Amino acid sequence: MSDTAELAALVGVAPDVLVRALGDAWTEVRGPEHERWFVSGRPAQVAVGWDGFGFTLARPEPRWAGPAELVWEFVADRRFSSDEVLYERAALAEAAEEVARKRRRTFRWCPVCRQVNARERVHDNTGLCMACAERYLGVQH
Repeated sequence: MSDTAELAALVGVAPDVLVRALGDAWTEVRGPEHERWFVSGRPAQVAVGWDGFGFTLARPEPRWAGPAELVWEFVADRRFSSDEVLYERAALAEAAEEVARKRRRTFRWCPVCRQVNARERVHDNTGLCMACAERYLGVQH
C-alpha cells in the first residue's frame, strides 16, 4: 500500500478524496513517538500527523541531531477531522496551501547547482546545498 493510501485509510476516506483535499505524494516519516507523520512535497512542504485521536496539519521543520541524523519536527497549524476532508475540502486545501507557502519561504537556491533546498539541507551561511558543500568545500556532513 502506498503512503498516500495509508494516510487516506487513517483519515477514513478514499485516496482520491484525500488527494483533492490535501494533495498527493505523501511519504511517512519518523516523527515523535506514538504519532504517525506523513509529509508531501520535495523538499517537504506540508505534514499531516495522526496521534490516535485526530489529525494535525503542520509545517515540517526538520533539524539535524547529529551526523546523518535528521529529526522530524512539526509546527502545528490546525487540527481537522475526517468529516472536514469529506465536506470542507476547499477550506482544508486552502489551509494546506498556506502551510506550504510558509515552508517554501524558507527554501534557498544553491548558487552552484541551482537546485532549491530546504534550510536543513543548506550548509551554514554559504548558501551552498550540503551536496555542493561536500563536493567543493570538502565538508563532511
